[in-house]
Amino acid sequence: MLSFSSTLNAQELVIESWRKDDQIFWDRVIIPAFQRKHPGIRLKFAPEEALLYDGRLYSRLSTRVAGDVVFCRPFDGGLRLNDKGFLQALTEKELENFSADSRRAWTTDDGKTTYCLPVAYVIHGIFYNKQIFRQLQLEPPQTLTEFMDRLKKVANAGQTTPLALGTADMWESTQVIFTGMGPNFWGGEKARLGLLNGTKKFTDPEFLKVWRMMSQFKPYMHPKQREMSNSDMQVLFATGNAAIYPTGSWDIDFLRSTSFAYKKQIDMGVFKPPVENKNQQCHLSVHPDFGIGINKNTRHPEAARKFIEWLASAEFAQLMTDTLSGFFSMSKHHVAVNDPLGQEMMNWRKECDDTIRINAEKLNRVWPSMEEELWYANVKVLNQEMTPEQAGQYIQRIQEKNAYLK
Repeated sequence: MLSFSSTLNAQELVIESWRKDDQIFWDRVIIPAFQRKHPGIRLKFAPEEALLYDGRLYSRLSTRVAGDVVFCRPFDGGLRLNDKGFLQALTEKELENFSADSRRAWTTDDGKTTYCLPVAYVIHGIFYNKQIFRQLQLEPPQTLTEFMDRLKKVANAGQTTPLALGTADMWESTQVIFTGMGPNFWGGEKARLGLLNGTKKFTDPEFLKVWRMMSQFKPYMHPKQREMSNSDMQVLFATGNAAIYPTGSWDIDFLRSTSFAYKKQIDMGVFKPPVENKNQQCHLSVHPDFGIGINKNTRHPEAARKFIEWLASAEFAQLMTDTLSGFFSMSKHHVAVNDPLGQEMMNWRKECDDTIRINAEKLNRVWPSMEEELWYANVKVLNQEMTPEQAGQYIQRIQEKNAYLK
C-alpha cells in the first residue's frame, strides 16, 4: 500500500525531444534506471517529429505548456531559447564533470552561463552493406574517386540502389552530405573559423569542390528520391535494398534494432567520409548533438534538478553509451564503448582532425536562416537544378548579411 501510494504521489517530468527513433530505449532502459534511484519521480519521454520540434517547442515554451526538461540543439538553436528566458542556468556543481570545450555548444557568448547539460556528441560516417560489397568484390573507398567508382559498380550491377539519399526532408543534404562529407575538401576547422572571421567565402574553390561532388550523386540515388524521406532511406538501406547510406553514428542502433526488427539484420560496415587523395590529412565532423536543459517554468524544479544531476553521472554516461550506441558521452567520466561500429568510428578521431557542422556556430544568426538556405541550395545541387557555382554565390549572399562577421 505504501508503494502504491508513493506511485500515486510521484511527480512526473515530461522530457521534450526530437529523437523519436530513441523512444524504445528511453522507455525500456534509461527511464527505469533513473526511477529505480528516484521512485518518487516519474519520467515521460515525449518526442516530437524532428522537423517540427524546434517550432513547436518554442510555441509550447512561450505559452508555458512545454515539458519540464527539453532537448537542446547545439549553439544557436539552444542559445535562442536561453535568450528568450526559457531555460534555467545550470550550476557549476551540476557541470563539474564537463570540460569547458564540452560546455561550449550550450554556453552564452560571454562564457558566463551554461543553460543545457552537454549530453552526447555524434560522428559522421558512411554505412555500407558488407554483403553487397562482397558480392561485387568491392572494398570500402578511401578517396572520392574510389567512392564514385563504388557507386558506379553497384549501379552497373542493377540489383540495388547505390546511394540511400533522399531530398524530401531536405536536411540530409546539409547536415549529412554538405557538412558531413565537406570538411575533407574545405580543410575542416580552419575553413570554418575562416568563415567566422571573414577570411573565407563560400565562393572559394574548396567549398565549390564539395558542391561539385554533390552534383554527381543524382544518377546513383533512388528514382523516386525526391518523394522519399530520411525514414524511407533508413528502411531502404536496412532491408538490404541500398548499398551505401551516408549518415552518422546516431543511426547505429536504429538501423540495427528498430526499423527492420522483423527481418534478418544486414551485415553493416562503416567507412570515413572520403578524402581527395590518400596522402592528405582527414577531417571528421564530430558534432555536439544534444544537451538537456530545464524549462524555467517547470512545476517540479527540484525533481528536474535531480534528473539533471543523474544525467551528469557516470552511471548515465555508461548506460547511454551502451543503450544508444553511436551517441558518445560528453562528460569526463571514463566510458567503455562496447559497440564495434561505435568503437571503429571513435578510433577515427585518432587519425583525423575534429570539426563541427560548419554553420552551427554563429553562422545561423542571419535572416533568412543559413541552415534553411543551405537545405534549399544543397537539395537544388543534388537534383542538378543549381550549379555548384550558383550555390556558392547564393549562400555567400546569405553569409554577407551575417552581423557576426568580424
